[in-house]
Amino acid sequence: MNLTTKINIILISTFSVGLGLGGVYSYWLTEDNALQQVTDQAELIMQEALAVRSYTVNEIRPLLNQYSDGQFHPQTVPAYSATQTANLVRQTRPDYIYKEAVFNPTNPRDKATPEEERIINQFIADPNLKKLSGSQGTGAERSLYISYPIKITNPKCLACHSTPEAAPAAMRAIYGDKGGFGWQLDEIVGTQMVVVPYKLPAELARKTFYSFLVSLGLIFLVLFVVINVALRKLVLKPVTVLTRMADEVSKGNLREKEIEVKGKDEIADMSRSFNRMRRSVIKIVQILKKTQAQAKAKN
Repeated sequence: MNLTTKINIILISTFSVGLGLGGVYSYWLTEDNALQQVTDQAELIMQEALAVRSYTVNEIRPLLNQYSDGQFHPQTVPAYSATQTANLVRQTRPDYIYKEAVFNPTNPRDKATPEEERIINQFIADPNLKKLSGSQGTGAERSLYISYPIKITNPKCLACHSTPEAAPAAMRAIYGDKGGFGWQLDEIVGTQMVVVPYKLPAELARKTFYSFLVSLGLIFLVLFVVINVALRKLVLKPVTVLTRMADEVSKGNLREKEIEVKGKDEIADMSRSFNRMRRSVIKIVQILKKTQAQAKAKN
């Protein structure tokens, strides 16, 4: 087994171990970054929904109420405005789902599922809890969520949610008088949620991880080629020349030119030493020949 093969085996073994260790760490890191990226996007959508809710209550509702035409306008309902805005956002971010889930909603589409009821009950159990995040579902249905409590802090909301008799007749004509009533001030009635399928951060992490592996592989390939070229030029070629010259000297061929030496590295020092040894051998041979000639002359 020649020197090049041995060094290449060491390089490949080292790269394989490094790739294995780096791959495990990088996958964990890319997955964590992907989760953080998705969570940040979900938080941004949640803040947009909160802003739309506030804008609806403070500006849209008072404006429309000034021009009451006896009709019920859902645009004055903050939950409706936030949901409609989030649906528009979904046109560019289809994996991000915004929902307002309520125990006893006016609109049946807002009815909380058992999993959402569990989250609402957590907010009820701890009124100081301002935010929840985590995962729900299993397998292909697994998803991540960010959840905020829906708490009745504005007494004006009770105009539509206290009793059916107090609610606008136009609203009851659309939604009926069975849901969305009996709410109390400072009561937590539901939750605002942004839900993202777990496959989204998993796919982001997978793409980033594969890109990392490809980049690492290309870097190793370049290093492998550079090291082999450098090895041949700086080590193997000079050593081959030294080996050939040593072989010639061992056969008594002293007519070859000295090795041309450039640089100040270890190979260059070894070449200079070989040249000095060769000159010494030549001098010894010359002395021996001269001695033999003198001996023959005396005889």
